[in-house]
Amino acid sequence: MSKSLAGRNAIVSGGSRGIGKGIALELAKRGANVLITYEKSAKAAEGVVEQIEKLGTKGMALQASCLDIKSPGKIVKALVEAWGKIHIIINNAGIGDDIFLEDLTESDFDRHIIINVRMPIFLVKAAMQFFGEAPRIVNVSSIMARVGSPQATAYTASKSALEGVTKVLAIELGHKYGATVNCVNPGPVETDMWLQTDKDVRDMWEANKAAETPAAPRIGTVDDIAQIVAFLSEEQSRWTTGSTVCANGGMVCV
Repeated sequence: MSKSLAGRNAIVSGGSRGIGKGIALELAKRGANVLITYEKSAKAAEGVVEQIEKLGTKGMALQASCLDIKSPGKIVKALVEAWGKIHIIINNAGIGDDIFLEDLTESDFDRHIIINVRMPIFLVKAAMQFFGEAPRIVNVSSIMARVGSPQATAYTASKSALEGVTKVLAIELGHKYGATVNCVNPGPVETDMWLQTDKDVRDMWEANKAAETPAAPRIGTVDDIAQIVAFLSEEQSRWTTGSTVCANGGMVCV
């Protein structure tokens, strides 16, 4: 594979497992140095770093809670001190608890907004003064930003907000930094987070929605998403910004 991202430094939040891990490894395959953040499992994160380094690039794992307003500065400081400039930010870390409205608390709602919206915004803000040439920012949204489903009030609100913020950041950062800012919106993807979803919801998607997906009658794989995110991180995607890019096989077209 061409080392199209050689010399570029990337941050992938929530990069110790699932989609984030797949994205981190794909960026490393293309030559990027990758800092991943994790919340709980240092062992899993260090395993990803080992895989990154085996690909011939530099890797780093940093514990950082999305609930901590100091985390964006901490992440940026770690990368800058180690490698210099920031070229790529993948805002992947997130939560999506299944909660019916009747059971939803203010704390539940605030937690979704803080992790899924505040953290991406303030990570980008902290990184701005350290941007390298032509920075690329990719936010991981969800088809739930555009589809109504039971138990998803807080999650849908947060991901819809993230897609709106993406447009604003694309305008504010475009000319000033030569940046592009885009979203991807996966549907169900075979990860441990998906397996934690309510079984009735999973059965519904796999029996009905997956069969209707235009690209193939299945739910997504981590590699399906990682390839799209990696493209949006490269120079070849320079004319795409402020967009939410379909990363769900056409399950929800945008």
